[in-house]
Amino acid sequence: MSLLAIIDTDGIVTKETKYGDSSRILTVITKNHGKISVLAGSVRRGKSGLLTATALFSHSRFTLFKSGSSSLYKLNEGELVNSFSTLRESLEKMAFASYLCEVTNSIVQEDAEDTEQFNLLLRCLYLLSKDDANYEKIKAVFEFRALTISGMLPNLSCCGKCGSVSDISAINPYDGSVCCRNCLSDSPSSFPINNSILAAISYISVADEKKIFSFNMSDNAIKYLSELGEKCVGILLDKKFKTLDYLRRVTALG
Repeated sequence: MSLLAIIDTDGIVTKETKYGDSSRILTVITKNHGKISVLAGSVRRGKSGLLTATALFSHSRFTLFKSGSSSLYKLNEGELVNSFSTLRESLEKMAFASYLCEVTNSIVQEDAEDTEQFNLLLRCLYLLSKDDANYEKIKAVFEFRALTISGMLPNLSCCGKCGSVSDISAINPYDGSVCCRNCLSDSPSSFPINNSILAAISYISVADEKKIFSFNMSDNAIKYLSELGEKCVGILLDKKFKTLDYLRRVTALG
């Protein structure tokens, strides 16, 4: 006889797939149980009180259960904390939020607690939902902080070739290091950085989670930091993100 597991957890809906006429399978990043898959039965009906609690990007408190033989949780109750509805009402906001969710889904492991990644995604979705959101800055901070939490951020302390701590001029996600100007010829797959970009990445990686956005850069520098972040994420996770392609098509519209 299979044992029945029941959990109560905060979670963010990061993906939804239609299942049958009125159900969905949700990917949920939880505060205490990592990434889980949830069958939300009959919530696609307009009269369902669970509809908003299980909408894409929603932050909710869930009561879930599953049998010992199943990897799929089933939804029992859901209490909405924040719908982040503005993220679904703006093409640009939705594009950035979808990318952040896809990256998080790729980093967070199933049934493995990752509270820091949960908190990072939650904070970034909250900031994206604001009217004055700086989308590229939020994206860049998210990317480098997510890599830091997962232990994949390249070593920024010294040149990976000679050990020099001065004149750092490039970052190489392929070998997990930075490179000084004298060693650039030995690191052809690296991406150029200046002191300002290096300082920003370093700050993002070590700052208190509540202060990771507390730095200032020019718009051009933020744009480059964002471009660098997506390159590092794609290389280090060895994945091409469909949501990133969509995001860039949306931002190209101006």
